[in-house]
Amino acid sequence: MTVTSPPSGSPVLRRPFARRLLATLAAAALAFGVMLPSAAVAATAGPSPSVQAAALSAAPAANGILRPGDSLSVVVTLTAGSSAAATTPLALSIGTAPLPDDGALDRWLDGDTAGQTMQQVATGAVDATASGAQTSTTLTVAATDPALNGRGAGVYPVQVTAGTLTASSVVVVPSDGAATPIALVVPITAAPMTRGLLTGNELAELTAVDGALSAQLDAVDGTTATLAVDPAIPAAIRVLGSAAPPTAVAWLQRLLALSNDRFALQFGDSDVAAQLQAGLTAPMGPTSLQSYMSEADFARPAAAVTSPEPSPSASPGQPSFPSLSALLDIGTATPNVFWPATGSAGPETVASLGALGTAEEPARVLVASASVTGSRPTAGAVGGVSTPVYDAEVSRVLADAAGQNDTTRRSASLAAAQAYLAIARATAGDQPVLAVLDRGTDRSRVSLRATLGLLSTAPGFTTSTFAEVTSRPASEISLASPTVDSARVAEVGDLMTDEQAVDRFATILDEPDLLTGRERAELLQVISVSWAGDAARKAVADHRAGTQTTLDSVGILSSDFRLVSSSAPLRPWVRNDLPWPVTVVLAVRPDDARLRVQDHTTIEAQAAANTRVEVPVEARIANGEVGVDLQLYSPTDQPVGTPQRVDVEVRAEWESIGLIVIVALVVGFLSLGVVRTVARRRRTRAEEQPPSTPDAETPTDGIGVKDPDADGRGPAEADTEDAIASPPTEQETRP
Repeated sequence: MTVTSPPSGSPVLRRPFARRLLATLAAAALAFGVMLPSAAVAATAGPSPSVQAAALSAAPAANGILRPGDSLSVVVTLTAGSSAAATTPLALSIGTAPLPDDGALDRWLDGDTAGQTMQQVATGAVDATASGAQTSTTLTVAATDPALNGRGAGVYPVQVTAGTLTASSVVVVPSDGAATPIALVVPITAAPMTRGLLTGNELAELTAVDGALSAQLDAVDGTTATLAVDPAIPAAIRVLGSAAPPTAVAWLQRLLALSNDRFALQFGDSDVAAQLQAGLTAPMGPTSLQSYMSEADFARPAAAVTSPEPSPSASPGQPSFPSLSALLDIGTATPNVFWPATGSAGPETVASLGALGTAEEPARVLVASASVTGSRPTAGAVGGVSTPVYDAEVSRVLADAAGQNDTTRRSASLAAAQAYLAIARATAGDQPVLAVLDRGTDRSRVSLRATLGLLSTAPGFTTSTFAEVTSRPASEISLASPTVDSARVAEVGDLMTDEQAVDRFATILDEPDLLTGRERAELLQVISVSWAGDAARKAVADHRAGTQTTLDSVGILSSDFRLVSSSAPLRPWVRNDLPWPVTVVLAVRPDDARLRVQDHTTIEAQAAANTRVEVPVEARIANGEVGVDLQLYSPTDQPVGTPQRVDVEVRAEWESIGLIVIVALVVGFLSLGVVRTVARRRRTRAEEQPPSTPDAETPTDGIGVKDPDADGRGPAEADTEDAIASPPTEQETRP
């Protein structure tokens, strides 16, 4: 840029006062505008975060196992709250007597120290901790300490105090004796959702190296855990055909290759008990997943469909879609196994599910020990239906440990699990112990692996399988009546009512399964066991709103109409928001006899488009406004969409009057033209014909022939008239 200075000696140009004032104000405004955002942020900043209290956690080493001759080490972690914590002294105490049962263990871990005599065995201190940070230290008691010598087998309470903070934990002195079989059931599930199937992007994320589904397979690989597989996950991979993410294909192949026993959960892990309580005689299952498959993805053999292979196509070159059973296949599995949500299964639920089994493949219903009244054998039966009983307390703490990403808290949960296992072993006698890792999605690979590894190293136990536990002779048990969530049951009933409406609506499609199959898959996902509380209510509300949108996706677009002739088409639109073409019948009903219409018109409405319809309409003689009701129906006579009413203004005489006027004008103009033509011809003929000269010898009217020069006038009269008729010329009048 070139800057040109004024010539030397030129006067300095000065701005007028007003311009200088405006410039000053503009600069001030700019400066204020720069400062305004920060001031606004300061003024509108939300309230300060709530004060967070400090927390203390304690975790015995070795998952709480304290064998004779071992030292006791406890890791203590102080988490500072909103304020920093100064250096804090610590004290470690251990109970002098073991906890007698799981009830006492529950109370101790909940912070109830009543009836426990504690002996201080170690002291220490935790360093100063900044606000929101953690500081850990280890308190150790030597193996030679008298407080540890001579302790019998059992579960002993352990407590760490830091000022006003306390942390309760336990250690287990294992007992000798025959090993007790223990079996674990692990779910292979994804997070709850409202869609029918996982998308390709979601599968790619979940089956990646650090994905949640990969972590689940990593945890169970090499263990004897029995897998409870949600069949919606393999189905989600297989419906993508050749478009399935490679990581998802590898994950599915790995799942099928695992040697673990397995059984299939309900599709989407749907709530079995709620369905039966809503009046169903059997749980719902998927009906079709065809709407999730694309022809382009199955034009060639799909690598994603690893087992079983898709059925061969009937026509060469046509896509080969797998069957529903092929999509849902999870490998070799135990059939007719049901796992209701913990505490939801009562005697009625077990009886209904038991009726679904056969002599060759009997039904098995997992129930929690907390639902059993009286004795609680692992191999139980209710009314002759096999009901394996899993230990509710062991299962709860295993789920807690699997969901802990903090090392100290996870170790504390594992120590608690060891304690519950020890008590279960002491009370089981010769019965095996069955545990479940209840549903959950926020579980890291480390936490899952540590939790499952606990069972393989628990002293006094030997790993077993679900099939071995359930093959033992069953003992009759009694189940308490479950607490029924009436709101949940009502929601399931509403969802089933909506599904029936969709079934009727879907008859507009050549393949109704495209719509009904998707609705069923989404319904089952919405009533998944993993949904709870307000989130469950919102999922149901969102799904019902989506269902209503589907039911409203086909309708009529029309407006009032003026009929200015005796017959003309009524031309409404049929709106189709579905991704498939539909066949509907338009019924038209006028409320007055002045209008005659075609009652029913069949329409082929294009996918995702508005289709114009022409309905023949005929008006009678009378005029006025006629109301016309429009309603769409499916080919099976099911109402579709919202009825519409349009007003038709009938002006039936306008056409007749206009026609008469036009005809009259045409006739008038033609007549006038004829008259003028005839008159013109007569004049022309008269002008062209020479005057006739009569024969002098021929008498006319009986009178003799006159002199040609005689016209009947006198000489004087003839001269006068000739003078008038022929005025004199200039030459004649000049003197």
